[in-house]
Amino acid sequence: MSIELPQDLLSLEANSGIYAIWMIFHHYGIDLHIPDLVQLTRHDDEMGTSTIALAVALKTLGLDAEFFTQVDPDKQPVEVEFYQKAQELKLPVYESPLSYAEIQKKAGEGRFVIVFYDSLDGIGNHSLIYSIDEQEISFFDSFEAMPAHVFEQQRRVDGICQQAIVVDDRNFVMRNS
Repeated sequence: MSIELPQDLLSLEANSGIYAIWMIFHHYGIDLHIPDLVQLTRHDDEMGTSTIALAVALKTLGLDAEFFTQVDPDKQPVEVEFYQKAQELKLPVYESPLSYAEIQKKAGEGRFVIVFYDSLDGIGNHSLIYSIDEQEISFFDSFEAMPAHVFEQQRRVDGICQQAIVVDDRNFVMRNS
């Protein structure tokens, strides 16, 4: 399977969150305009995009999403704005992270799941799950599987907050079919 990524996505610094959203919509044959996603999520070339911003963007674009996180004692001002927007959109925000088994269950139910974790290079990364089982997890942005225990270690790094977005596309599919 070969997917041609848009050049403006490839050249975007810190693009993992934007890539995850683009990949979900690509699944439906919808090519999103990358500059619009950058604006919608308030993407920053150095920091990328916050997980709550991605969840709000998904909801704004018509998908049902839920956001899971540990309590974040260090919310940045832009994140606070997105939490307020989530409340306006009635996007469920749970200050309780999903366990690995719960993530596996959601993915097994056919949900898209975007997780935030610290890459092995020490960089926060959003990835859309490609496959997951008890032993390992793999992502659309890297088909090289990561052992489950390594993933769990990397999502518990300070500042990561074990964040995940679960996307339920059933209503979206029904509206767009």
